[in-house]
Amino acid sequence: MADNNVRIVLQGFADASEAAYGAVVYLQCFLHNGAAKVSILASKSRVAPIRVISIPRLELCTCVLLAQLVKKIHSTLRLNISDIVLHTDSTIELAWLNTPANRLKPSWPIVSPGCKN
Repeated sequence: MADNNVRIVLQGFADASEAAYGAVVYLQCFLHNGAAKVSILASKSRVAPIRVISIPRLELCTCVLLAQLVKKIHSTLRLNISDIVLHTDSTIELAWLNTPANRLKPSWPIVSPGCKN
């Protein structure tokens, strides 16, 4: 995989339910001949807190979990990563993540108490 003709992409996916939330990261390699190879690198899951938290809040916890997992993987790998692509099926979280910080109401701590770091 050290070949300069290889394009390496980290693909991350996150999802949540009322019972749990999780994230998974794949390594996707595109070879110079057009072939692609995909391998699972890591995954992480959490049981949802006992106290009731809304699905959008759990989805936000999932995005945090995925970002932390990708950061750890990226700092550990000694590969030239071309792209990092993260996916979520929650349009609410995508809207929240794209909102300018000055338009958000401050919430302390930054990560919800329901999200485990």
